[in-house]
Amino acid sequence: MRTKLEAIISELKESFDGKPWYGIPVMEKLNQIPWEVVNEKTYGSKTIAVLVQHIINWRAFVLKKLEGNLMFDIVIDGENDWEAVTIQSQEEWNFLKQKLQDSQDSLIQKLAHETDEILQKKVIGKEYTFGPILTSIAQHDIYHLGQIAMLNAMHKS
Repeated sequence: MRTKLEAIISELKESFDGKPWYGIPVMEKLNQIPWEVVNEKTYGSKTIAVLVQHIINWRAFVLKKLEGNLMFDIVIDGENDWEAVTIQSQEEWNFLKQKLQDSQDSLIQKLAHETDEILQKKVIGKEYTFGPILTSIAQHDIYHLGQIAMLNAMHKS
């Protein structure tokens, strides 16, 4: 029988680069997007590049908190939540995608050394436990993947 943490890890892997029920996983979708469109503000102020950096930032938050870092924080809608990113080349787009891949790899590696007990542990400096945030990382990725797909589709039309 799978533990709750094993189920979370499985969901993270599935939505990121597996075969999710809803269609294209995160990395496959990002690899379909040409770098020339990732800075376009077709709808609102969020670009594809900014959305990808936002996903990375929240993964960094979780990793820092799992490491016990009290000082690191993200203020919702603050500067380090929606960080300004401008991509100038294919290499920079590849680098941003690699940062996202690295955050995924680090998170999976970190969680592989934990047990279900981490889900009940309080996030340092916060009023909630790791359970809700770890359960929602894949959901957060999928939510923003929808925005990314919409922005890319708007560019094509």
